[in-house]
Amino acid sequence: MRIVEVAITLAVFIFVTASATGFILGRPLFVSYVYSDSMKPTLEQWDLFFINPLSKGDVGDIIVFKLDGKWVVHRIYAISGEGYITKGDNNVATDQQDGKAEPIKRGDVAGKVITIGGKPLKIPRAGKHLNSPYVAVGLVLFGTILLTTGGKKSRKSRKSRRRFLTISFNTLYGLISTILLLMFVFSTMLSWGTIGIGYASTAAGGQREGWYLPGSTFTENITVENRGLYPLLFILEGNGIGEDSAFMLFKGESKDVPVTVKVPEETRVYRENVHVYAFIPILPASTIEKLYGVSPYLPIAVQIAELSVLLTLLRLAIGEGEPIRIKSPRTLWS
Repeated sequence: MRIVEVAITLAVFIFVTASATGFILGRPLFVSYVYSDSMKPTLEQWDLFFINPLSKGDVGDIIVFKLDGKWVVHRIYAISGEGYITKGDNNVATDQQDGKAEPIKRGDVAGKVITIGGKPLKIPRAGKHLNSPYVAVGLVLFGTILLTTGGKKSRKSRKSRRRFLTISFNTLYGLISTILLLMFVFSTMLSWGTIGIGYASTAAGGQREGWYLPGSTFTENITVENRGLYPLLFILEGNGIGEDSAFMLFKGESKDVPVTVKVPEETRVYRENVHVYAFIPILPASTIEKLYGVSPYLPIAVQIAELSVLLTLLRLAIGEGEPIRIKSPRTLWS
């Protein structure tokens, strides 16, 4: 049974690590899910599928690739000298028809969708919950329990186990550590958000608030506030922010940041979005900014690794602890 537990633990570890790596890098590795109906009926929206990252596919294969900054799962329709011509099974035209997109380069392909008998290996609608934090919590807790329990049990201990529910110190410490790390992640990402500036490009610019002449420029302030209980390093991402893109705010502090907007020539309603990211400064601000330059999630990943090391060192310093024994319900009622 110990071999089975180790095998399951290893599988969970690989899955979680791959998912976390793909999440940080913004690139699907072994699993992903369908965002739209473009591959019906082969793949429905929210279907979870599996990827072979070692294969770039051939004509007729379904591949995952980057198109216009987004990851897409479509079938290879043809191969030209410039790259892959791709098409969704539910689409009339290819992605490249009428010059809408360039042929897909091999370097932009994440991998081929794994199929069995010509049909994708998939879990229907499971992708709807793939990014849920509860899934991550469940996997981490499951792996923690497997790693910290098991082993040979004596006849006496098995008899005692019938009367008591025993939680080992390692299991309890692992669960508490996991909860603390998840609380750190959630408390950090709760401060993330988007601030929008709505306006209209119109020939009647200036006659109402938010109306501007096509081709003109205007500046509007957005307010960023730290509503947390601790200092936060804020990093703003968007057009026209200028040099005030990164700054520290303590509890209750706020800052007005000017955003300069260039009004498009086409007359219609627009919305300029500024994405707000916040990080607990347990790393130097300059380090957080450099990590953010790679991915907004990378500073959190590095901070989690740092905290995990500290928790591990604390566990070693504490030494062996006594297990917690809770009376079994059957014992209480007997």
